[in-house]
Amino acid sequence: MGGCAAIMADLAVFTGPAGDLGQLRPGRSGLAPCVWEAAVLAHERDAFTRHVLDGTSPLEERLAAWHADVLEGEVR
Repeated sequence: MGGCAAIMADLAVFTGPAGDLGQLRPGRSGLAPCVWEAAVLAHERDAFTRHVLDGTSPLEERLAAWHADVLEGEVR
């Protein structure tokens, strides 16, 4: 398979209050990442939060840990 860009679909996103499924409503429709891209974005977001925002070491060390996780990390 080429890349996700070739198989993007027009997807709907649902919005509403967290924890209240009965209040979910369709959000703005448009292009959304495919499941593979969404997984990469989620990993990058979680790694930034874990290493940079939640870290207690000096900023330079936190940035190095984040870099190692998202740019040099193990592929699963």
